[in-house]
Parts: sequence; structure tokens; C-alpha cells
Amino acid sequence: MIYVTGASGRLGREVMKKIPEAVALVRKPAGFQRQIIVDYDYLEGLKETLRDAKVIIHLAGSMDFGNEKELRKANVGITRHIVNAAPAGAKIILASSISVYGKRIANLPANERTRTNPDSAYAKTKLEAEKIVTNERGNSIVLRIGTIYGPKIADYYRVLSMIEHGKMKTIGDGKNHVPFVHIEDAARAIAGAVKARPGIYVVCGGNLTQEEIYSIAAKELKVTPPKAHVPVEVAMAAVQVEEIKARIFGKKPKITREHVSVLSSDRIFDYSKAKGALGFRPRALARGIMEMVAEYKKFHGSKLKQ
Repeated sequence: MIYVTGASGRLGREVMKKIPEAVALVRKPAGFQRQIIVDYDYLEGLKETLRDAKVIIHLAGSMDFGNEKELRKANVGITRHIVNAAPAGAKIILASSISVYGKRIANLPANERTRTNPDSAYAKTKLEAEKIVTNERGNSIVLRIGTIYGPKIADYYRVLSMIEHGKMKTIGDGKNHVPFVHIEDAARAIAGAVKARPGIYVVCGGNLTQEEIYSIAAKELKVTPPKAHVPVEVAMAAVQVEEIKARIFGKKPKITREHVSVLSSDRIFDYSKAKGALGFRPRALARGIMEMVAEYKKFHGSKLKQ
């Protein structure tokens, strides 16, 4: 039996489409035909649920970058419980992140052998989760997934709206490469991992620069690409103020320093290992951007609030 944690999340729903026979593990009813409501803190209950597991695709976790306590609880704590609850022979497929390499990578393109250097609370908890799985489950797989983009992800529609209305600014000189991967391509790689050999795989295919990404989007929107630039340090300081305001008012910030760091860092990845073992075939980033702009124009356009 195949089980999927975090099945109700954006990536989880895409994975369930690729593996319809899997059982979704969710915290509350999520509309799946085959689902089980679980409490990840209740170890004995988790053991009972997973007693017949052959494969566990572990996607559940947190991306609350400003909440280290929540990151540790979700990314490390839940992973430890999954490992402890899984039957002895069960294969665990962990959705990790390219963040474990840090934002400054000495040699590009990076691959599975590149030294890890986590530089954020999120990255540190993802690397710790990796070690729990690889140290205790030798037959398992770790997928280091790039920055996910694709349809229905509101964060990117805000960026498209800013480009459309001439409000977007390039962070730094714009020559840095942004490591994106389309959500459907990531889900397909995860499905491919079910029958793949144990190991670590980089699942990331975008190699366009920040400047090129904005230019493609602007062309599709029939507007002028962003011309203004803002220094990385200035962007970080401005976002930090917004994070503080959001925390004071009990809201989630629309953009964080982690987002700025992702957009402004220069990272390129070699995915040839995943291509051979998982059948990972990422679509061209330019094509993915054009698809997103088409959907944005169809369903949002100028209606999206600035």
C-alpha cells in the first residue's frame, strides 16, 4: 500500500493525481476517495494506520519561514514519527528541498554530491529530516526539490500583476539564475521514485535568470519588462519591516526574506541523475511561464489587487 502525507497540500494533490491508488493521509477531510485522518503526534495511532505500508511518500511539513518552532515541529518532528511508525521494510520517499545547499554555492551546477550548507531555519530542518530518513531507512529516497511554481499559486500571480502594472523591480542585477520546477513535473518525479533505487536526487530544472523570467512574462502580458532595480540589501530591509508588521497584526506576510533570497541568489542544478532514475523531464521554464501568464490573464488579469 502507498500512503501520502501532506496529500491536501498543493504538491500533495498533484501527487495524488499521478498515483490515484495511493491513500491520502490528512488532518481533516479533504475530498479524496481514499483518505485517512491522522494525528501525527499520536505515534501508536500512526503505527496502526501504516501497518501495511510498502511505500510512504512524505510531503507533510511547514514553510512558515519566520517560525522556527513550527518548522522544527513539522519538518523534523513529523518526519521522526513517520520513520518510527513505518513498518520495517517500508520505503520512505521524503520531499526535501534544494535549500539544504544554501544560497551561495561555490561550484555550479550543483548536484547530489555538492556539499550542503543550510543557511536558514527552514533549510536546517529539511536537512535534519533528510538525515533521520537516510540514517534509519537505508532503502529510502530523498528528493531535493527546487522552488515550485505552477497554476493556482497566488504568490506568482501577485508578481505577474506587478509586472503588468509596472510595479515590479528586479532584485540586484537580475543576472542570477532562479531554480524553479513546475509542480506537475515535481509530482511526476515523486511518482517515479516509487520504483526507483534508494538515494538522493535533485529535482530541479529551471535555469533562466531573474531578468529573463521577467522579460518572458512581460512579453506575454504585452508590457515593458521591469527596468528599475533594487539592491538586495534594500529589498531585504523592506521585507523585514513587512514581516514585523505582519507578526504584530497576527497575519502571514505576503513576501518574506526567504522569498527575496530565492529570487536574488544564483543557483543552477544538474538533474541528470533524476532524469535517468525517476524519468524526470522538466518542461522548459519559458513554456511554464507562458502557461502561467495565460491562466493569469484568463482568470485574474487586472482584477488582482495590488
